Amino acid sequence: MIRVSIVGASGYSGVYLIRALSSRPDVSISVITSNSNAGKKLSDFFPLFAKTFPKNSLLSKIKFSLFDADLIGGSSDAVFFCLPHNESSKLIPAVLKKNKDVKIIDIGADFRFDDVSVYERNYGRHNAPELNGGFVYGLSDVFYDKIKNSQFIANPGCYPTGALLPILPLVFKGCVDFSFPVIIDSMSGISGAGRGLKLQNLFCEIENSAKAYNVWTHRHLPEIKEKIEKACKLTPDVIFTPHVIPVSRGILTTVYLKLNKDSTMENIAGIYESFYSGSPFVSILNNIEDCNIKNVVYTNNCHIAFEIREENAAGSAGLMVKIVSAIDNLGKGASLQAIQNMNLMFGLEPDFGIPQYSPYP
Repeated sequence: MIRVSIVGASGYSGVYLIRALSSRPDVSISVITSNSNAGKKLSDFFPLFAKTFPKNSLLSKIKFSLFDADLIGGSSDAVFFCLPHNESSKLIPAVLKKNKDVKIIDIGADFRFDDVSVYERNYGRHNAPELNGGFVYGLSDVFYDKIKNSQFIANPGCYPTGALLPILPLVFKGCVDFSFPVIIDSMSGISGAGRGLKLQNLFCEIENSAKAYNVWTHRHLPEIKEKIEKACKLTPDVIFTPHVIPVSRGILTTVYLKLNKDSTMENIAGIYESFYSGSPFVSILNNIEDCNIKNVVYTNNCHIAFEIREENAAGSAGLMVKIVSAIDNLGKGASLQAIQNMNLMFGLEPDFGIPQYSPYP
């Protein structure tokens, strides 16, 4: 039995972890924390859990508690941190002091960067830089071998997940001509902004609308850029524009790349199929119009499709590819990828206990 605690369990990613883990026979949820809802019963705060669990079971009675490092460290084999940036790095050292062997999966941003100075330029002072080098970037379908042998995982951001899954295989195989910038446009459902009350996220503000935001300053850009630079050992230009659309969940990403001249539809398709042949979650579709949010919401799946044509790019003729990816920002972009990482860390199959099918229609 894997004993699990969830720190910051009343947000969207936290409650989705509870929902996904509660049905697993091999997992016991020990502690769920929420500073703002401490003492409240889970099923009272989230009625979706009313009568979900067997009467008198632990989860039928479980309440949110305040953070207690000794309690969490002493009753957990794995701890998920679902907190805003700069918060988990304050708390993780205390949990490790109680239990030096506990596995940590941080869904926040605190340990996603190899270079702490890049983190600090974008998020502020790091609270535990001494731990940063021990974290593996948890893009599960790419770095699974490293994840299997790691105690600490930094779960990727939702936008970086949707962008890097289609980009990295082509970068690793040397297919990308970086004389042209890497261009990424992403559209996200409103749940990506979290549960906090914000004027711009009210129904009357977003209904029947769509908008770009933080077009030069979004904090996921340096995360995407660092991982591409590490893969290609260059410093290419990366342009990222996020958009919010009036759906509750899902991210649709379009990537524009210039390819090396010997690339073809067939060899690009072959690269993707080979790269993700061991992944139960990443699918390469034949028709780019089939790559849509509706087919992946409530799952850990990523759908990828692409088209290639000759274009005049960056002032010279070249082969361009447009790649579309679709993920669920709360699933593949957060909680379900975190569970995939937990599975790998405990030697389980990556898809064990993770929903595979979207509730279509």
